[in-house]
Amino acid sequence: MRTQKQLVLYQSILDVLQESGCPFCRFLKEYQAARLQHHSEHDIHHLCNFHTWGLAAVQNALTAAEVFIHLVDDPAKISSDASACDICMEVTAEEDRRIREFVGCINRADVSDWLRGAPVLCIPHGIKLRHQVQPVVAARIDTIIEHCRRQLTQELQSLRDKPEADRPGWGSLGRAAEFLVSQRGLHS
Repeated sequence: MRTQKQLVLYQSILDVLQESGCPFCRFLKEYQAARLQHHSEHDIHHLCNFHTWGLAAVQNALTAAEVFIHLVDDPAKISSDASACDICMEVTAEEDRRIREFVGCINRADVSDWLRGAPVLCIPHGIKLRHQVQPVVAARIDTIIEHCRRQLTQELQSLRDKPEADRPGWGSLGRAAEFLVSQRGLHS
């Protein structure tokens, strides 16, 4: 939700399989940012803390100002309950659609190739996905998650154990956070 970021609007979960990181996180991060940038004051009735701040950071300041004017007139529309947040509900519905889409395409060559390659999944999306696939695919998802876990453990141990001057970049902390709880703002 950076103010100057150009959004990539993906049409399908298949569009992001060759990108780095968890494809569901990548897709939903862009979807979430687009929803924040393209809402009007009449579309938003309740926002959680994260999405209130996210709206403040979007490119379209005029749209954000209109939404905030609407919300300031009725502060009860700001909620600590993410289940009442309009953006959270939209992201959750889109997440469900994309998981169903992926499961529906599981026998396609590009999806099979992705599963056999070096894919990355975060724990939340791996768990959601494995509950909807056949046992053999669920076992592959478990292998993917275990591979990601081992790789992150090595990176984090290296970060912890090296002298400060020799430490690798801090990006492993962000990757670990995404692996554990998915991209920021996708799950509360």
